[in-house]
Amino acid sequence: MRGKVNHSRPRIGIDLLGSDTAPEKFFASVEDFYDECRDEVDFVVFGTPAMLSRKFSSIATKEIITMEENPLVAVRRKKEASLCVGMRMLQKRELDAFVSAGNTGALIASAKMRLSMLPGIARPALLALMPTQKKEIAVLDVGANITYKVEHLLQFASMGIAYQKSRGILHPTVGLLNIGTEQKKGTPELQEAYKMLHTLNQNDQASPVFLGNIEGRDVFKGDIDVLVTDGFTGNVFLKTAEGIASFILDQLQDKVSTDAPLFLKETLGALHHRLHHTDFPGAIICGVDGIVVKCHGNATPAALISSIKGAIRLTQHHFLDKIKTQLGATSCKKFF
Repeated sequence: MRGKVNHSRPRIGIDLLGSDTAPEKFFASVEDFYDECRDEVDFVVFGTPAMLSRKFSSIATKEIITMEENPLVAVRRKKEASLCVGMRMLQKRELDAFVSAGNTGALIASAKMRLSMLPGIARPALLALMPTQKKEIAVLDVGANITYKVEHLLQFASMGIAYQKSRGILHPTVGLLNIGTEQKKGTPELQEAYKMLHTLNQNDQASPVFLGNIEGRDVFKGDIDVLVTDGFTGNVFLKTAEGIASFILDQLQDKVSTDAPLFLKETLGALHHRLHHTDFPGAIICGVDGIVVKCHGNATPAALISSIKGAIRLTQHHFLDKIKTQLGATSCKKFF
């Protein structure tokens, strides 16, 4: 390990290993980005022995958890993998946040093993921001929980509300992803969740919190602030939306000639930056007592930098303290 962490500034752990992108590509972008923010933040980068840097602290780890490995088996057997070492440092408060594009299941398993849960939360959820016509909405869960109980959906709603309040939204509204808008639509679990979430409106009927069921095609109108779903459905929804957006953007790009008007190229570039999934910042593992950001497994270097920027903002804005406070006021424990 080279360099020295300045404990008066945020310390961001950055895992370059275990994703579908070559770590060398990530490393070059991280070094360039550090030159821009070195007065505000410290980096602790996990990579190969060839990636030791004189600019920031670097740790060459002995093992790598790949995408194909069983998450639980991997975190138990490969305790010196970059992902596991970073999570231990986060647990010991040697890091203020940890960013990784590695194995999602292993990252979540390690977070659950090493970090305590926030009050009133039984399971962590992956929270992702998605663009809509009006604003960015928080979607959770997008992949942390394949199986679930009704109370988990209610806790996801609490975390989504708390997250949006921490971003300055005073009165976040919630929608439940379903196959129709009627109360009786969906599985028995979704019908029960609808009833439970509807009680959030009892205190203020004029300004309801829960706006009911919402179909996938209507999410992008941006009429809600928080979209609640289980991890299986949320992951399929997220990746379907990403795939459609990528398909449309790629088709448009193919049709735009090199001599197209500048305004058209600029418009297409802005759309690509806003909608193409490989440039999205990562999802937050919400519900654990630590800031963990998960990038796409095929994230570009630009997406990794976006995720690092997001982690820096979360630490600088005291996200964990804010969400703990908001969860205390919004806890779903009153339903049980």
